[in-house]
Amino acid sequence: MIWLLIASLTGIVILGLLWPLAQPVDDSRSVDDGDFYRGQLQEIERDRARGLLDAQSAEDAKTEAARRLLAATKVSEAPADSGAMAARRKIASLIALIGVPVLALSLYVKLGSPTLPDQPFAQRAAAPDENADLSVMVAKVEARLSDHPDDGLGWGTIAPVYLSVGRYDDAIKAYGNALRLLGETADLRSGLGEAKMAAADGIVTADALADFEKAFARDPKNERAQYYRAMAAEQDGDKPRALTLYRALLETLPPDSEPAQLVTARVAALSGEQARPVFDPNAGQSAMIRSMVERLDARLSSDGSDLEGWLKLMRAYQVLGDAPKARDAYSRAKTAKAGDSEALAKLSSAAKELGVAN
Repeated sequence: MIWLLIASLTGIVILGLLWPLAQPVDDSRSVDDGDFYRGQLQEIERDRARGLLDAQSAEDAKTEAARRLLAATKVSEAPADSGAMAARRKIASLIALIGVPVLALSLYVKLGSPTLPDQPFAQRAAAPDENADLSVMVAKVEARLSDHPDDGLGWGTIAPVYLSVGRYDDAIKAYGNALRLLGETADLRSGLGEAKMAAADGIVTADALADFEKAFARDPKNERAQYYRAMAAEQDGDKPRALTLYRALLETLPPDSEPAQLVTARVAALSGEQARPVFDPNAGQSAMIRSMVERLDARLSSDGSDLEGWLKLMRAYQVLGDAPKARDAYSRAKTAKAGDSEALAKLSSAAKELGVAN
């Protein structure tokens, strides 16, 4: 199709260039001028014979008419060299006929992409939905918040995204708006403190610490508030308090989790103890993975709306060699997504792939 389009456009351009050159020269104007001035001379003679013009006036009028007749005769004789003009017109036509396609093709090969494969419209239309860019999603939420600035849930949703991409000032504003509109919660308050800490290049400032203290007072099990309270003590040089707070947090964390590993490393660094791995890479790694899978299972049991979570859970149980639990996860996922035909199709496809379809 692209080559057909290029050929059509090239043909139209060439036709536009050749059309004026193909038109014959119209010499009728010169012939008509000569006849006009000859008739004018005859008319002057008749006027003098009728006594309408005296001899001198008639002579002057005939002189002027003769001069114009002479000029018209020269113009009519000028195209006598029609052979040379026709040759020039043929050369111009040949240049247009050959030069335009060659020039267009050369420019396309140099500046275009003749080897670029085609992409069907269906793929182009589906690509933004399948590979949504984070910046596009953020822009959509920002556009909605611009029209609905009182959407507290929207502010609470975009605040951690701002924090994760390094837009700390925007995160502080978003957390502040969410707190104002949704009310006080430990997660939002500790999130605001973390944004302030990040904006201060990792220093737990007095303002940030005040937010962490408020979050901890509302929810003593809030892990973020506990961790940054301990970090603030460590940055202040109060090692005993920092160790106490870190160890208190460590007691509430699953022993095989990444946060527990991080806190264990901080305790070891402050106490001078040898850092002990959270799990045995030879014997305990499977237990760690199973613990993570069980936490995912528990989350989906309370909120089964996450389709990707169900798919991950089915695959995880299959990897662990626990086919009964994989089948059970598939069964529960079908119940949770009973009203979503697209989700059910994806679940069925994954179940067949894993060999857990029932």
